[in-house]
Amino acid sequence: MEYDAFLSFHGVEFGLTEGTNGLLVVKTGSGGTIYGHENKYLTLAARIAERHNVSVIVSDNPLELAPEENMSITMSVAADYIASRNVGSSVFYFGVSKGGQYGAMYGYRYPFVQKWLLLNLPVMINWHKSRAGLMKMSEEQEVTMLFGERDPSYPYAALIDLLRRENIRRVTLPDVGHTFSHEVDEFLRLTERFLFDEE
Repeated sequence: MEYDAFLSFHGVEFGLTEGTNGLLVVKTGSGGTIYGHENKYLTLAARIAERHNVSVIVSDNPLELAPEENMSITMSVAADYIASRNVGSSVFYFGVSKGGQYGAMYGYRYPFVQKWLLLNLPVMINWHKSRAGLMKMSEEQEVTMLFGERDPSYPYAALIDLLRRENIRRVTLPDVGHTFSHEVDEFLRLTERFLFDEE
């Protein structure tokens, strides 16, 4: 199993798995690769392409790039892909940890994304920036914020509720840690549960 194509753009690496019914953009955690622990990102991309015929772009998250630039590069590649393919209006984003925080901070700049799934973002780091970005999200953008009960950010996750935005919801994942190192199967199901509405 391997990605259908690879791309390197301004220091960010991308793996692409092709589909025709939409696009899922996956942004890994800080320093994360396009493969992840036990190839979980590659496995996720293959699973979504096979089950839903949706293209998947997985973006790594190099430490040396500033968050805003890092996100901008990732989303410009996504926008170019959308422009070059007829993926329709089904565009999703799955951000893990720091990738989730980038979604919270800057997601409002990318209205072409319908649904945002933000997993275990570090709420205690730069919350003011995440809060400001989330408050700018349009009502048409659905945002689901997932927190594992054993994630270090979980004690702060209730801050999300104070936003009082109808398009933003918080979900607790029982007995799950930050990296899903022992819950890979559950990790692989997250996008289907919360973006593709499968149980």
